[in-house]
Amino acid sequence: MSILQSVLKANLDNLNPYLPEDKKNSDSFAFLVFAITSILDITINEAILCSTEGSGDGGIDAIYIDETENNIIIHIFQTKYRTNFNKSIGKNEIDLTIAKVEEIFQGYTVENQSPIIASRIEEIRDIIQEKSDLKMPEIYLYFAVNTSTPNEADKERARQLEEKGNYTVLFYDSNDLLQAAADKSKKDCKINVTTHKNILYLDADEKLGDVRGIVATISAQQLINIYKTGGWDRVLSRNIRYFLGNNKINKKIKQTASNIEEAKYFWFLNNGVTITCDKFSFTDDARGNKIISVSNPKIINGGQTTKSLYHVSKEIPLSPNNLLNEVYLLIRLYETDNEELIDKITEGANNQNPIFERELKANHPIQLLVKKYFLEKGYYYETHRKEYTDKKIDKDKIANNERVFQSYVSLFKDIPHEAKSSKSKIFERYFDDVFDNGNDNLPQQLLISHKLLTFIEEQAKKYSNEWKNEDVFLNHAELAMVYIVGKIYPKIKTDETIFNNITSLKRIYAFAILLLRIFIEYEKKRDMDYSHNKFFKSRDFTVVIKKIHFEEYISFIESSVIQNDPLTNIVPEAIIELCNLPSEKIAVFYEEIRRHYGIQEFA
Repeated sequence: MSILQSVLKANLDNLNPYLPEDKKNSDSFAFLVFAITSILDITINEAILCSTEGSGDGGIDAIYIDETENNIIIHIFQTKYRTNFNKSIGKNEIDLTIAKVEEIFQGYTVENQSPIIASRIEEIRDIIQEKSDLKMPEIYLYFAVNTSTPNEADKERARQLEEKGNYTVLFYDSNDLLQAAADKSKKDCKINVTTHKNILYLDADEKLGDVRGIVATISAQQLINIYKTGGWDRVLSRNIRYFLGNNKINKKIKQTASNIEEAKYFWFLNNGVTITCDKFSFTDDARGNKIISVSNPKIINGGQTTKSLYHVSKEIPLSPNNLLNEVYLLIRLYETDNEELIDKITEGANNQNPIFERELKANHPIQLLVKKYFLEKGYYYETHRKEYTDKKIDKDKIANNERVFQSYVSLFKDIPHEAKSSKSKIFERYFDDVFDNGNDNLPQQLLISHKLLTFIEEQAKKYSNEWKNEDVFLNHAELAMVYIVGKIYPKIKTDETIFNNITSLKRIYAFAILLLRIFIEYEKKRDMDYSHNKFFKSRDFTVVIKKIHFEEYISFIESSVIQNDPLTNIVPEAIIELCNLPSEKIAVFYEEIRRHYGIQEFA
């Protein structure tokens, strides 16, 4: 086994404790999770729960849907973990996955599909229909293998797919994934950058205060050196835009930079990049250029340009070694340690592009207090993308603040349907209301929200392989479950001690599933076009829940769940009447819960 494969295997072994029980020691599944979390900014649990691999998956191992205010981004994964290190992903495997993707997005009936794939296809088509006023979604198809990427001939179907528009196909090998998940420790780094000819230099004075800057021209190769030497994506950690892959703009960047005739015009066609750093200094070289020494650079605007040029540098046939030394672009370099000012520069530099509130609000005073509170309780509240990736800590203790926020507004604001629509959108829409309202209990409430969502995800992860077809709704219902738990056991909003009693939590969780099953049966009778995704993202869901007077039987739940009494007398007549379900059906629900969750006390 090569050193590269040994390093990869160590990463997979580190993931093993967080995998479902039936997937432990499965290098293939661990590799899928590693690929997803290395490429996307999502948690391990989210990666596991977006898995679709298994019988009837049609060559699709995972689907992750990211809705933003103005766009739908769908990420589709096919991964292969080879024990034969000479074998890559084959042409037939690539073609099978692409054929399935085309079936999904061209509206064809998809045959021989698993319930989970069927549910995801339904969700995708629902989203496209409900957002018909937007452009078609951006679709990213990732092929990842632990050996080497396929040869160019085997990628032909992928190239044909990209030509149809809206599709981006990316191939990753072990080295690519390890770079994507590279050590992001905040170690100091110093980089020398050679400019092209002279610079415009603004020193700190009374007017400029604690910042000074340089405007210069550098080659594309110099920018790539900053990206690689600065720690790959770590140098983009303050960049508030995701890298959008091979979209129209980035394709144009790559085409211009890799075309000998057009490359000379790159400086005029590109906005350049903006970089902040701890310190810079410069000297002259013999040809009239400046050699700038830069400490700890952060690219805060121009991430798309940086990554696109990096990908050009990897495409050797298109990019001779010396070509990128002749491609020039503008760089704005600022030296300051004023975090507030850096945030303002970041926002100003990105004011013409979609921005991500999570990064802009990372240093909000209340968030910093929340971070401190979480740390005191043994948790790591994450305000920047993957900021704890390099830390040797229990990954279950890392709390992604956008995900925490989704759970919080579901539990304390009663809007799980909005929270499900888009975690970035909900974070932006309600951030000021939540963090600037003088709520002294906010840190504790956020931690409770995180613990509850984590518990629900863990249960779903643990039992998903046992779900029957009618239980596939649980793929869509984690935030709905948070909301319902808050309704049937409101004490959870103030009492963290319940999280020390896993048996009681499981009973509350089981009862919440029972309620959801009943509600879904009712909705299917009421709405002939019912779909899980549509139901949990609509206001109708909370309207249905609010029809039930929970206060009439909360005391029953508290006594029966917490004191381990049987649950047979808990189901309120109001729910049975509302759903018009016979008692025999309720008995079936009980039996299913008992079997799935090992609760023996059901009659």
